[in-house]
Amino acid sequence: MEKRGWTGNSNSNGQLPSMMIEEILSRLPVKSLCRFKCVSKSWSSLISDNPSFVASHLYKGIGEDKDDLLFRRRRRVIFTDAAGNGLHSMHLDYDDEFLNRNNKEDASSHHDNRKRNCFDFDEEVGGSNLLVTTATELQYVYSALSCISVSMLGCCNGLLLCTFLYDPQLYLVNPATRQSKKLPEIPTEYLIDDLYYFCDVYGFGFDSSTHQHTVVNGVVYRTSIRDDDEGGVQFNVYTLETNSWRQIHEYVFPYHIFPSRNKGTLLNGNLHWLGTRVGEDDDHHSSLLIVSLVLTQDQEEVREIPLPREIDSSRTLHSILGVFREWLCVTFEVDYGKATPTFNEFWVMKEYGVGESWTRMRVSIPYWKLSHSGFWTKSHDLMVFEEELIMYNFNDHSFRNLCVREIGKVGSVVTYWESIVSLK
Repeated sequence: MEKRGWTGNSNSNGQLPSMMIEEILSRLPVKSLCRFKCVSKSWSSLISDNPSFVASHLYKGIGEDKDDLLFRRRRRVIFTDAAGNGLHSMHLDYDDEFLNRNNKEDASSHHDNRKRNCFDFDEEVGGSNLLVTTATELQYVYSALSCISVSMLGCCNGLLLCTFLYDPQLYLVNPATRQSKKLPEIPTEYLIDDLYYFCDVYGFGFDSSTHQHTVVNGVVYRTSIRDDDEGGVQFNVYTLETNSWRQIHEYVFPYHIFPSRNKGTLLNGNLHWLGTRVGEDDDHHSSLLIVSLVLTQDQEEVREIPLPREIDSSRTLHSILGVFREWLCVTFEVDYGKATPTFNEFWVMKEYGVGESWTRMRVSIPYWKLSHSGFWTKSHDLMVFEEELIMYNFNDHSFRNLCVREIGKVGSVVTYWESIVSLK
């Protein structure tokens, strides 16, 4: 009888070709790859030190096909609690299996929740509008860095840019591989003596022209603490692959960026902050704009992106810049020292850089602070109303409250893809 078996090419000793091995390994989860480094020296070198393999593994996980199994497995949500006293990771599947399972359990007591508002979050666990999930606390970050409070300043290619309480330094953290790296201090010669230091802003991205991860520090200057007629922002860039800082040009760019909006929003390879032009009144709605820093080293320029003309001037200083799905978005928050109105809309830029493409999005939940996680499923978007997680359906404007066991209110929320990008 004829023996059946695999008849493809292989080495004489029965091993698969190296290219096939690399292709198989590039499709595995990070946890498995970390274990497989013990198989052999060649596998360890491939997984840890081969840039092309690291890039192949990364790009397979963040590909265009949202139904791809690799995309669904590697995409996770990382968040802090409201006090920043914990860093947590959780998985929410893209194909709505989690939501559908809860819908079946709640079918007998289903009711329309579209008219409920953001102050109805105290529904009992197991109620028809409440989803319950679990998260894993990334305790190794705290034990390794001896910190008690964390602030996330950026996320890119599976790496987090963080600061920690009582520690002025910046850190990069890979939650999947449990690596962390303390960045060198920003050189003091970059400071300008004849201008008043106002605040720092930060960002984290990837330079596709050089294939390097870049941390951006923007130093905002004014001539005095109350005078904004002069000054501007000076950008310094740290490159992970060279482990060094450099300055983008010697002059300051003529923009003021708000200290309360110090986290740069990454989209289309560029970083974005809300700010105003130097010399214009911060209270005038026409002066508010998006300051965009192009991360490509051969350009290294700052561009302006306009905000929607329809945004009322009273809201501009209380705007929040973020990413909704794959678009820039602007939401609002209430000035706590004044009355407490609520909003029921936000804006998205459906064509990047084109002011006329700003589109108003309505929400059925009145809010006084709204931000986006950047995470969405086939039918829902994960949004943060005040300090509560909500799975929102823009097709029928229904929503589900998402409760994380043993976690109360949440703080910063980001979406990230597990990667084996090294911090060494």
